[in-house]
Amino acid sequence: MLTTNINSFPEDITIEILSRLPAKFVLRFRCVCKSWLELTKKPSFISKHFQNNSTRTRLFVDASVSSAVFGMGIVTSALYLFHDEKLANLSYEDIKPQIHDKFVGYHDGLFCIMQSSTNRLTIWNPATREFRNLPNYKYCNSSNRLIPPSTFICLESDPINNDFKLLFVHNLWNEKRKRYGKVPNVQVYGFRTNSWREVHGHQLDRYFVLGEGQFGRFTYLKKVCYWLVISDTRDLKVILSFHMDNEVFEEIKIPPQVNYDTSISLYKDSLSIVIPDAENCFEIWVMNDSKCWAKNFTLGPFFNLNLPTNHGFWKNDAFFLESDIRTDNGRHFLRCLLLYDHSAKEIKDLQLTEPRDVFIYKESLMTIQ
Repeated sequence: MLTTNINSFPEDITIEILSRLPAKFVLRFRCVCKSWLELTKKPSFISKHFQNNSTRTRLFVDASVSSAVFGMGIVTSALYLFHDEKLANLSYEDIKPQIHDKFVGYHDGLFCIMQSSTNRLTIWNPATREFRNLPNYKYCNSSNRLIPPSTFICLESDPINNDFKLLFVHNLWNEKRKRYGKVPNVQVYGFRTNSWREVHGHQLDRYFVLGEGQFGRFTYLKKVCYWLVISDTRDLKVILSFHMDNEVFEEIKIPPQVNYDTSISLYKDSLSIVIPDAENCFEIWVMNDSKCWAKNFTLGPFFNLNLPTNHGFWKNDAFFLESDIRTDNGRHFLRCLLLYDHSAKEIKDLQLTEPRDVFIYKESLMTIQ
């Protein structure tokens, strides 16, 4: 019988084959031999694997689950990762991590989790099942608590250099002094230094985040993070951006039609906003490279359906919707997650209830420990 020594394969061919496999197979093959273990942990391989698999995106949903325990209603959470990239098959896997409270940031395979009881932040990579507990940021102690309306967060991962950066803008309520902090504190965490540093030269005390969730809805595109915000005088709605490279904040004007139910997202690799109107329709506006806005198209009308502000868009002109169904003889409502194909004008029930956040998930082998 003909046998082949795996070490006799040229390294470039081995890299090309392994880098095109899903993460779970690469992790298994690390046990084959020491050379494969060392090869697949190199930042150059991790970057190549991410690039080769960047189009292999899947749906990842954070949902609430209600259950009865000792006669009391207990609400927990579940994390559903769909296996089929095209969602023709709706089978999914619950991959709830050991630590899970609230997702406050996501970028290219890495999640940032905040534990509400301690305000501690944790980075999680679902593909490798690794966690990294971040050191305490400034003012993280029992006498302070976070103020959600003025808290921004953004995570940037860098598979090429096996590095990531976390922006954290927060205002605090001091329990002892019974007052808010005057100016939001801006801090940046660096993975390689494993430390926080403050960023100065900003004036953020006038902004409040619009959108669903504790930290509002943010969108990340080409090393820039965007939030839809409103000033403390309630007369100015803008998009606030933060450039992760030079760490500078910037304001971007938005169309005058924007209202309090407007959401921000990405549409075909461009920054977009979704504006609901009085006719149960949703206007999709897209920003060009000159930071000018143009109305792209209108969705709807939808009756008894909502376009969630914190779910965004899917692939190929598909959009997430929600509907309410009655349970317990009409005494309660459950929100159901739907997918609307704009081209085919078809709606698919994704068979999940009470979605909290929806992510377009990309696998990453980036090591965070």
